[in-house]
Amino acid sequence: MDRTYHTPVLLDEVLSFLRPRAGGTYVDCTLGGGGHAEAILDSISGKGRLVGFDRDPDALRAAGERLEKFGGSVELVGRNFDAFPHSLRKLNIHEVDGILLDLGVSSHQLDDPGRGFSFQQEGPLDMRMGSGAAGTHDGLEVVNTYAEEELKRIFREYGEERHSGRIAWRIVRERADRPLRTTADLAAVVRKAVGGRFILKTLARIFQAIRIEVNDELGNLSRFLGSCLPMLAPGGRIVVISYNSLEDRIVKNWIREEAKVRGTLTMLTKKVVVASGRERDENRRARSAKLRAAERRIP
Repeated sequence: MDRTYHTPVLLDEVLSFLRPRAGGTYVDCTLGGGGHAEAILDSISGKGRLVGFDRDPDALRAAGERLEKFGGSVELVGRNFDAFPHSLRKLNIHEVDGILLDLGVSSHQLDDPGRGFSFQQEGPLDMRMGSGAAGTHDGLEVVNTYAEEELKRIFREYGEERHSGRIAWRIVRERADRPLRTTADLAAVVRKAVGGRFILKTLARIFQAIRIEVNDELGNLSRFLGSCLPMLAPGGRIVVISYNSLEDRIVKNWIREEAKVRGTLTMLTKKVVVASGRERDENRRARSAKLRAAERRIP
């Protein structure tokens, strides 16, 4: 198993807020390589249950190997986390004691050129979280078929890129001569559109925006948050780690609404929790991580 699956972000903080206990039922909605799940299962000493979701077949295989030692305490589901309530009911689970959501793209996915997530390595313009999933569009389709105004909107809304119009115009102009097929093709066009000393940040924002569009990441998150609470037991906890301001804003506003308006949650993190300096130095993925947590109120 690739070691890039082996470094769960904010692990101590996740366990502290999730507070797993023996006999409890927990859900890791974004399983990855199973690092957080392994720690949760260790904490409950095999006296409980964990259900792990991931739409990436590579992640499920890696997690399956890592969690095999826990036997029947683990159930892996090859679905996206927005299928959470329906999938749990199929497993005859109607209430859980804790939910973990670790959003974004894994180091393994970023480091695999064949997935097309990173501008730092050449690969196909794919960017699908569920690798090769039938019926889904990919980065190639977005870049080569979306209208200029739609590209501009995506770059502005999902990438918060101030040069969104200039980059969208350049992409449409360049693809008229030949399709943009690789991450290197796209990166070259973005460089041509804006250049400058901050080009790496611009490239990161553009690739993020396309990835969010391809995988409907913000829509999935909103749908999940809108449907998860009936499955969370009174006193149960939800922990969410996000990696960009768009996700964090959705999570923050949802917790605030449920806590202060609806009265269903108690906010456990009045300020966002970030990684220590040491963790940020040792794990690049931790540098942008933001954790928020809440507890379901007991009626």
